[in-house]
Amino acid sequence: MKVRITGHTRGLGKSLYNQFKALGHDVKGYSLSTGYDINSQEDRQKIIADCKDADVFINNAWSEYYGQTKMLIDIIACWEGDKTKRLCNISSKASFNDTDINEDLERYGENKREQNKIIEDRIRIYGPHILNVILGCTDTRLSEDLEGDKLNPDDVSKWIVDMLLCDNMYFQSVTIDAKQLNYKSKQ
Repeated sequence: MKVRITGHTRGLGKSLYNQFKALGHDVKGYSLSTGYDINSQEDRQKIIADCKDADVFINNAWSEYYGQTKMLIDIIACWEGDKTKRLCNISSKASFNDTDINEDLERYGENKREQNKIIEDRIRIYGPHILNVILGCTDTRLSEDLEGDKLNPDDVSKWIVDMLLCDNMYFQSVTIDAKQLNYKSKQ
């Protein structure tokens, strides 16, 4: 399978990239460090053009300027009606909060709420197949300022890969969190 991932150079994206690669898939990533800025319409269009013949697209990279949300809209439009395509959007439980620990996390939650709404509005539309993964606190750069139990990116990525490669069930939305919901700000 041809797998394409935004935000593939660290955290969950890197783990997903490595998992698919280890299984022998044709994997390509798009990250700021490799010259792709999802905030740029021009860069998003380059990614979309490169993903037209991909089988799986993982919308992982987050941007406070709605780049991830715009990427979601763009890839859905590109793949509209194609039941063979599999799209995975990485969302967050921060989307369930009206207010959060700080302004950055509030903006993050707002972005994720918008992505969830886009996907919810398509619940009866099949093509592309969309898996929306709503993650709790995951041990990545974004959670550096939080303490407590966190999800291991390798464990999460293994589960996501299994769900995306599953041919006998259609997973639409799932919320995953650490065993104990005990995280809080370190400050």
